[in-house]
Amino acid sequence: MRLMKINRRLLLWLCCLAVMVGVTWWIISGLEERFESIDVITDEKLLETEAGLPVSGSEVELDEAAFFDHYRLQRERTRDRSIEMLQSILDNPNAGAAAKEEAEKMLLEIVQLREQELVVENMIKAQGYEDAIFFYHDEVATVLVKHKGLDEKSFIQIAETVSAAVGVERENIQVMARP
Repeated sequence: MRLMKINRRLLLWLCCLAVMVGVTWWIISGLEERFESIDVITDEKLLETEAGLPVSGSEVELDEAAFFDHYRLQRERTRDRSIEMLQSILDNPNAGAAAKEEAEKMLLEIVQLREQELVVENMIKAQGYEDAIFFYHDEVATVLVKHKGLDEKSFIQIAETVSAAVGVERENIQVMARP
């Protein structure tokens, strides 16, 4: 009976973890699709409306500025759901010591990741970039900077900043620019 209870808890924990991984993957794949579509939209010929009238520059800039804020909001919402789930495990008097320990470990990882994101994003902004988003998954760090294009020197500078702050090898760092 006790073994079945432990197995159920383990199964529940694994299901919750799978949902978190799935949501994170869904968000990241959605970003890749948006990057591809943005690359197409930046061509001035494609910025015209169906009526043939050009789209005003301020509308395009507003959408571009909102992208970084929108991504951060989505990231925080997803994390908040994960934190709520982990907190419910910690608050559950029927949860076993191992489940509570694992939930505490995962909460600590979320806090550490938030700190890393904040540090890296602010360090990149301090280098003169208007905005940056940092995300880290499976030993690969990805940085998206608000910039029209990156030369090799800028890429290396950003990669070295991320490597020093997070401890990731430069080969495992992706840097992308988004105007």
